[in-house]
Amino acid sequence: MKKMPLFYKYLISYLALLIIPLLLIGLLVYQHYVAILKDEITSNHQRMLEQIQDSFDSKIKEMNKISAEIASKPELTPYQLKQNMYNAVKAKNLFLTYTSANIFIKEVFLYIKDQPYVYSGSSTYPTALFIDTFYRYENWSFEQFTKDMSELDRPVLRHSEPIASARLTDDRVLTYLVPLPLNAASPYGSVMFVIEEKTVRKMLQGLLDNSDGNTVILDEKGNRVVSLRDEAYLEQSGFHRQAERLPIGTSTGMLDGKEYAFSKVRSDDFNWTYITMLPIEQFMQRVGEVKSRALLSLGMVLVIGCALIYAMLHFNYHPLRRFLLFTGKQWGESYRNLNEVLHAVHKITEEKQMLGRALNDSRIAVHEHMLLALMTGRVTDPEPFLEKAGEAGIRFTKSGLFVVRLAVRYMENLPRQQQIGILDGMEAMMRDRFECYRVEGLEGPIVNFICAVGPEDGEWPREMKELHGAIRERYGIDVTVGAGNRRQDIRQLGKSFIEASTALDFRLLKGYNEVILYADIADQTNLGCNYPRQDIETMEVLIRQGDTESLTKVVRGILSFIESSAMPLHMVRCICYDMINCIVKETYRLKGTLETADESYPDVFSLTKFDTIQELADVIEVMCGQLCADIVRSQSESKSGGQKQEMLDYIQANYDDQQFSVQNMADHFAISASYLKRQFKEQTGKTITDFLNHYRMEQAKHLLRTTDMKLKDIVPRIGYFDVPSFIRKFKQAFKVTPGDYRKLYETKEHRSE
Repeated sequence: MKKMPLFYKYLISYLALLIIPLLLIGLLVYQHYVAILKDEITSNHQRMLEQIQDSFDSKIKEMNKISAEIASKPELTPYQLKQNMYNAVKAKNLFLTYTSANIFIKEVFLYIKDQPYVYSGSSTYPTALFIDTFYRYENWSFEQFTKDMSELDRPVLRHSEPIASARLTDDRVLTYLVPLPLNAASPYGSVMFVIEEKTVRKMLQGLLDNSDGNTVILDEKGNRVVSLRDEAYLEQSGFHRQAERLPIGTSTGMLDGKEYAFSKVRSDDFNWTYITMLPIEQFMQRVGEVKSRALLSLGMVLVIGCALIYAMLHFNYHPLRRFLLFTGKQWGESYRNLNEVLHAVHKITEEKQMLGRALNDSRIAVHEHMLLALMTGRVTDPEPFLEKAGEAGIRFTKSGLFVVRLAVRYMENLPRQQQIGILDGMEAMMRDRFECYRVEGLEGPIVNFICAVGPEDGEWPREMKELHGAIRERYGIDVTVGAGNRRQDIRQLGKSFIEASTALDFRLLKGYNEVILYADIADQTNLGCNYPRQDIETMEVLIRQGDTESLTKVVRGILSFIESSAMPLHMVRCICYDMINCIVKETYRLKGTLETADESYPDVFSLTKFDTIQELADVIEVMCGQLCADIVRSQSESKSGGQKQEMLDYIQANYDDQQFSVQNMADHFAISASYLKRQFKEQTGKTITDFLNHYRMEQAKHLLRTTDMKLKDIVPRIGYFDVPSFIRKFKQAFKVTPGDYRKLYETKEHRSE
């Protein structure tokens, strides 16, 4: 050992630390837990068999109880049934309740001595036809049936036996016969319960699901009542003797040349015996699996542990040195001791904390920005927005969104700390009742919430009123709540904000300490007002077509309708919101964004501040005109770029022609003069005449600067007829005469020299 390398000394030590615990687990713990598992499987099997016994006994007791109920029914007495067949029809519904309420029982029949009929919930049968035609027992003739039913003085369970009946879904049944009344010295009749064998087998199946075992119920004489499977060994006399010798509980034994695990219980109420038998390999299958997995796990732990120990020793033999080198490399320094490394780690921790705080502040800002965008109607594409909102911690699990605004009276007069406490408390109380988020960043002292409810939450107005009362009681403040309508589309949440703002404005009429729902005030003030939904949809079509003229007519028509209808302002705001939202969607579709440097559209917050219809109308008309122009421009840019250059080239080539005219230019391009004017204006922003005059003046300036030509020679060269007209236009354009311009330019040249 002294000569052995240190690496192998460590390796042997670590392997000993691994193998010794594994041996202890294998020798001590393993056998202990396997024994516990065996006992647990045995007890579970026994308990499940006892549950089956209890369940079957309870079914028998339940049928006895039904028999007692039938005996107590006046309608089912021999006297009533004997009067006429109508009483039998009435009794039919009573039997139906027993079969429909108990899926264990397939049919219930009533037999009255000395009466020629058998009664049930489905029909009334002549006795002879009942046993010979409708329910043909293979081993029960009509004569024997009549004898058994007449002599019945105690409950009897007929074992599983074949039967032929179109009214049953199984060809084997168990029949339970109960005299009426039960325990009477002279019964006047009996009740016959028909139970399909598959129903009982389904009950027995749960214990031996997916196995080759069997479950048998034996009566007090040891005869088989029913079994899960019809095996050959059940008919052998040796099985019955072996069943009698089996102890109560779980045991093992041989059956039909194969070892089985037997579980046996006995019914105290009926003295019946319940036995399950399962091949021993299946009974102990789980134990075998646990043994195999445990041994496999121990082996894998041993192999993997040895490999990991070797690898860790091989690669981390000098861990401290490697750590120092790594730390020094990260910081560009050389560390020689642990104190220096600890100092570097401390710096890393501080920077990480600072980065975490910055990231948290950024997340909070994004969270508030997205809520504000949602509140003010700046959402055009719901799916990307909801995805980003989820990353910022904004998730709505319910589909119905609405805005709630709370105005606290004299809130601004309270101390700042008290204001924060009230706001945080109201937010906590709101979240206790609703799925909601508080929205900050809006002007004014009003507290804003976006709430979500589901279709099933029809009582949210009542809960809002209860919440309002709780806030007032807790803080002793005057507060008014305004709530908008629910919206399924988040793009319409801005409309709910307008509605909530309108509802809150009604506090001027209703006073403080009220919960005002927009739906309530809309019902009171909007009677007789039609909503121009079709006209707004027409707007969207015209915007896409770029038809400014028709669009302006539609917009003015909507505004005229508003003015003529004497509509309330809050309804006007909602209509204008839909109109602006229509424009916004098309703007986003055209440009891919709503943010521009020189223009913006009014959000829902600004909509609530417009006081006149004309203010709203002016904004909408300007937006419509601008958007139509953008659409037309975007549609024509691709095909008009070359045409624009051709028109400019023509003017530059013919500007000196004193006979230049728009018509000649239109003839050159084989188009109408009106179409040429419109195309030139749209593509250059100027009329043909303005551009021609501008270009001629620029050429005149060039000649004045670079030549000594006289003015009378320059004028015809640039396409003008007479000198006075040219001088007047030149001075109008540049505020100086052509002569002064030439002198001014010459003076600048002399100064530069």
